[in-house]
Amino acid sequence: MERVFVFRTERRWDGADAWEPGPWLRVGIERDERPPLDRLGWRTYDGAEAAVGFRAAMEGFYGHYRAADGAPAEYRGELERCEAVQEAAVHRFRTQESQGADWQAAGDWWLLLEDGDAHVERLDWHDRAGASGSITLRATFTEPDGTREVTALVCTVRAHHEYEAVGEIADNLLNDTHAKWLGDWRTGAWLKFRLVRPTFVQYYVLASANDCPDRDPTAWTLYGSNDGRRWTALDSRTGEVFTGRHQPRGFAVTGTAGVGYRHYCLEITANAGAEHVQLSQVRLFDTGPVAAYTGFFGYRRRAGQSPSGFRGTPPASAPEGAGLRTVEEWRAYLSDYSADIIRVTQGRELWNVSDEQRAAGWLGYEGASEERLAALEERLGTRLPPSYRAFLGASDGWLRLSSFMWEMRTTDTVAWLTETDAALADFYDEDDEEGAVLGRSLLISQEGDAQYWLLDPGDVSDDGEWAAYIWASWYPGLGERHASFAELVRAERAVFERLEGHRGHGVHPEGAEDLVAQGREQALRGEAEQALASFERAAVKGSGVGMYLKTILGAFLDLGSAHHEIRNNVFGRDHVIAAIGEDQVRAEALPLYLRRTVEEHGPLVGLPRLEILGRLVPELGFSAGESNDDWIDRAAAHVPPRLPEPPAFQQALDLARSLAARGDDEEAWAVVEAALPHWHSDDPHRIAPVILLTDPVLRGVVTPHRAQLMVRIPRGKALGGDTRC
Repeated sequence: MERVFVFRTERRWDGADAWEPGPWLRVGIERDERPPLDRLGWRTYDGAEAAVGFRAAMEGFYGHYRAADGAPAEYRGELERCEAVQEAAVHRFRTQESQGADWQAAGDWWLLLEDGDAHVERLDWHDRAGASGSITLRATFTEPDGTREVTALVCTVRAHHEYEAVGEIADNLLNDTHAKWLGDWRTGAWLKFRLVRPTFVQYYVLASANDCPDRDPTAWTLYGSNDGRRWTALDSRTGEVFTGRHQPRGFAVTGTAGVGYRHYCLEITANAGAEHVQLSQVRLFDTGPVAAYTGFFGYRRRAGQSPSGFRGTPPASAPEGAGLRTVEEWRAYLSDYSADIIRVTQGRELWNVSDEQRAAGWLGYEGASEERLAALEERLGTRLPPSYRAFLGASDGWLRLSSFMWEMRTTDTVAWLTETDAALADFYDEDDEEGAVLGRSLLISQEGDAQYWLLDPGDVSDDGEWAAYIWASWYPGLGERHASFAELVRAERAVFERLEGHRGHGVHPEGAEDLVAQGREQALRGEAEQALASFERAAVKGSGVGMYLKTILGAFLDLGSAHHEIRNNVFGRDHVIAAIGEDQVRAEALPLYLRRTVEEHGPLVGLPRLEILGRLVPELGFSAGESNDDWIDRAAAHVPPRLPEPPAFQQALDLARSLAARGDDEEAWAVVEAALPHWHSDDPHRIAPVILLTDPVLRGVVTPHRAQLMVRIPRGKALGGDTRC
């Protein structure tokens, strides 16, 4: 089978007369046998089960279904289309077969089964030639992260009814709070979401509200549309149950075929019996949970043959940190790392590095002999993990292995943490998981910036590697777990490169300008998160422009922390001001910083940066003995210079100001929103009209949510169709 079969389905619940639309079913199983499937059964991880029989050539099916809560239903489907296999969607395995104790390679195998519920846990099949099989799958699941959430693209949400007087309105569904939407229930209800641009929604989450379980939706259909009039059914649910309050439940959309829509409608067709219907949150994602299948086992039977054992594992992939397991690999890696550190680090920061080491480009020492390594292992009473043992063989000790680790221990000084004078005794609590790790860890670092590097012999991988941690005074406990010492070193090297790049000392500066250009194009297309990532990558390469644009874009996405980011990333970075120019900093970053500082009535930028303010705007200089309140009053009265705007946008801006001055904030926002798609600038250092965040007349118009929407609306040459919400 080289295709995925997509079926439109229906269910008729036990005791009901009518068939109801069900989620789409996608089926694909790669087998040695080519005949079409005759029967298929499966169980998902949430406990739902189904068994179906197919018509000839899999043109349709009939069977039965049992929901996770035990409700039974008849189940039928008609073939809608066949899709080409998408590599990212299918699960691949290297398989083996056995007749007794001996296992033999049986080739690669893949499967895909999505029925709108959880991922498949058990699968049984039979084809028209008589071949069959049954397997149980092992899996771990990862919910889609925030980078795949598209809820922030929603510019308006409307409901058939809401209780505005008590604040239980549809807008609450977009907030990560316990506030809810409540509406009357008669014969149905609906929620309509309009997005700033067509968006592919593949997964959505509904969260129950705080009280009255009989108000929970139990049946609904999700529709998509690009004009708000003609709707396409994307996902239908019946017999759904929320078992707790504020319970989020996720649902896969399997019928969109990759189509993006500007409008989405959740039509609720049944609730649990009350006279009202409610939800506390709706979230939209462009991808669903990721199932990482770690393998399967079971049997398969070829036509006319006895059954054989059948098992599979995912194709092996090299883990992060792989390759640093020999002395030669470490020598090459450390030589390259040393060269980077010596090249970009200021001399005063390498205070413990000798002139000979600088000249040699090697921040380490002679490698430990096999005899020294064996003596260390005898003293510790255990074999060292492979990557750390090879590291010592390449260099017995090291200087500057990260920005905050200045010296590593040698074979003479490596010791169990409890046998050293490391000031961590108060944290050894065997009843606490982290305390137990500390109590058994090997201390491999000597001197650092209030941190210790540890290896845990109680957490060992199949290839003998020990988990590695950093304990630091600025962590709430142990830092991130790393699978090996090699992985920890790689991670800390990435931190070193990021910190140096942010200071303007890019370790690998090549490609920074291309990343800035890419980020600008993404920003103008409204792809804010993607642009933020591109600007950050450019900043890591030392680009001051990348750092500045990352900070400005971030201000739209998180207005509340804008002054902190500007203080650290602009005022605190001479290379950023040099790259952008003081005029633009005065017109954009400075007024945005002043706005947020005044609103928070917060402290000044800190004495080390006061001269920056005095240089940019002399009248804002801070005098000796002056109170913070006096400076805040002067900052609030400051009128910044303005950058030129396109004539049509400037006219809209003037109109919005006049409307806002009269108190017509909603009309003012409508004017701004309609004008944003036509904003453009020939200045490559501008990606959005920051004046909308800094103009005091528009403070009530541009809410934090609207600020986020503004950078998600395509602008200028990136404009593609109507984007007004």
